[in-house]
Amino acid sequence: MSRITRETADGMRWMLLQKCTLQPVTLVYSMVLARLLSKEEMGLMGLTAIFFTAAGTLAAGGFGNALIRKQDRTAEDADTLFWFNLGMGLLIALLFFLSAPWLAAFFEAPPLCKLVQASALIVLLNSATNVHMAHYMARRQFKVPALICLGSALVAMPLCLLLAWQGWGVWAYMVQGCASAVLTAVLFWCICPWRPRFRFSRRSFRELAPLGCRLAATGLLDTAYIHARAFFIGKVYSPAALAGYKNGAQLAAMCPTVLCYMLDQITFPILSTLQGSPQKLTGVYRRYMRLFTLPIAWLCLFTAAFAGPLVRVCYGPGWEECVPYLQILSISYATWHLQIINLNLLKAGGPPKLFLRLELIKKCLGIAILIGMFFISVLAICWGALATSALCLTINTWATRRYMHLPARQHLLDWLPGFALAAACTWLPALLLSELAPLPRLAAGLALSLSLYLGILRFAAPGALRDAWGILRRRS
Repeated sequence: MSRITRETADGMRWMLLQKCTLQPVTLVYSMVLARLLSKEEMGLMGLTAIFFTAAGTLAAGGFGNALIRKQDRTAEDADTLFWFNLGMGLLIALLFFLSAPWLAAFFEAPPLCKLVQASALIVLLNSATNVHMAHYMARRQFKVPALICLGSALVAMPLCLLLAWQGWGVWAYMVQGCASAVLTAVLFWCICPWRPRFRFSRRSFRELAPLGCRLAATGLLDTAYIHARAFFIGKVYSPAALAGYKNGAQLAAMCPTVLCYMLDQITFPILSTLQGSPQKLTGVYRRYMRLFTLPIAWLCLFTAAFAGPLVRVCYGPGWEECVPYLQILSISYATWHLQIINLNLLKAGGPPKLFLRLELIKKCLGIAILIGMFFISVLAICWGALATSALCLTINTWATRRYMHLPARQHLLDWLPGFALAAACTWLPALLLSELAPLPRLAAGLALSLSLYLGILRFAAPGALRDAWGILRRRS
């Protein structure tokens, strides 16, 4: 095994450990909070998270990745980056503090003022650890950052639940964020051997600034696009409506995001090794589409079919408005893996400019659909998300067909049978068990749907596991 292969495998192992541990823990955490906090308090948490995420992206400035990419980086570069990030953190924290009253008035939520001002401390603490994180990532040492981030979250979440149980309300969430940021900063500064010196190089800044600014702009665009729906719901409707949407979206994204994250990490390196063999690349691409549709489509459609009992079991009887949001968003995630495979194929074998152009086009279309829907209802926004997903899949499929010489009919035949089978094996049990109580219905539905699905696959697709192993071991 080569050095690069070992480093890649090591990085994937630690990233997947962090992702696959935090996702279920975060779900349990949100389930308990939904029972301890009111809908208005949960909505205020969602609004605060939007501004905190955007501020973190601005404070980091993209310079950490610029430092990682620079092969001849020096200690002077790291020192310059540290003081720049710290200065940006101070500036963003000050802007947060001063603009908090205006933001609270804009969203007509007076408690938001103090929350935004308190989140300025989190932004400042995070800006003091960006270079320490880059220190490990540049050396491909993924273990320490993964364990620090995971450990900080696992310590801060129980603290938040304890404070929420004691009646702290939404401030329990803010204490959690501060505790996690403090613990992360302390651990990085204690473990990482690098220490900044009091120097700032204009030459280093000029070298890092162009790429860092572009990465920061891209990151801010992605952040704005991801949180645009939550932003509009919080403004046009209410924090309670935002809480319902956020809980439904979180439950819908739970399983597909973990699986698609793993899929993204695995498929791109393998497809990249096959870019010199178009026929092999096309063959592996088609097998990916057929194979990964089986688990992801079933998980998403099961979530949609059993959304009612799932919401009642996870969040309690007072969150029924989440059910239609969860159903629509789960269906939109059922084809997300196809977009990832298509994009990885384009990155591996298509023109580089095409990938960037497609991303810009899709984001513009997504924002246009959102603007057209957000004045109608929150449910219309969810339907808009489903339409955006279908439109993005169509665009990606068109680009793949154009450069890989695959007709659209073949794309459809590669994933539609698995999708149709998953739909039949989830919605039929949901109809048969509709009279049961939520928990027995969910348990019986899981057993019946999964047994039916696996039983049919045993005869319809007996080589699925062999295909999975063959794809993972495929070499150019």
